[in-house]
Amino acid sequence: MRAWEQMKTAVKTVSRHCKTIFGMPNYERYLEHHRTHHPDEPPMSEREYYVYALQNRYADGKANRCC
Repeated sequence: MRAWEQMKTAVKTVSRHCKTIFGMPNYERYLEHHRTHHPDEPPMSEREYYVYALQNRYADGKANRCC
């Protein structure tokens, strides 16, 4: 069972790093921030947060990226 938990943790870590590389929003980081700074408000669902992050990223019609 321990190996299975380690595998799940490794997959989550790789997934998180891949999302960062490709500019995908980090929902877990959002939830952590939300719990700390807005404890009385319900957080957005993961889908709502993803749409919100994409709208902010492309708000001016240009992607905020280095290339």
